[in-house]
Amino acid sequence: MKRHQSKRAQEQRRLRKRRNARAFLFTAGGQLLAEVAREPWELAIRFAGGDVGGAAQECGLEALPRDVKALWGRSAAAAWSTYRRWQNRSKA
Repeated sequence: MKRHQSKRAQEQRRLRKRRNARAFLFTAGGQLLAEVAREPWELAIRFAGGDVGGAAQECGLEALPRDVKALWGRSAAAAWSTYRRWQNRSKA
C-alpha cells in the first residue's frame, strides 16, 4: 500500500508542476494569508511531516492562526473554489 501512495504522490507533484500550481494559505473563513511557490512548499511540507504550521515556518511565515488551510491552485480564487466544491460534495 505504501508503494501505491508514494506513486500517487509523485503523480500529484507532476500534475501540480504541469499546471503551474502554487500553495495558498487560507484561514477557515477563506481569508488569503499567503502564497508560496510550489517547490519550496513541497519541500517544507515534506520536512514538516504534513504540518501546515511547521511548513509555513520553514518558508519564513510566522504568526499564522491555528486553523490555516493550505490549498493548491493556479490562483487563490481557483484554490478556494475547488476546496468549497470538495467540501460541499463530501457533505452530501
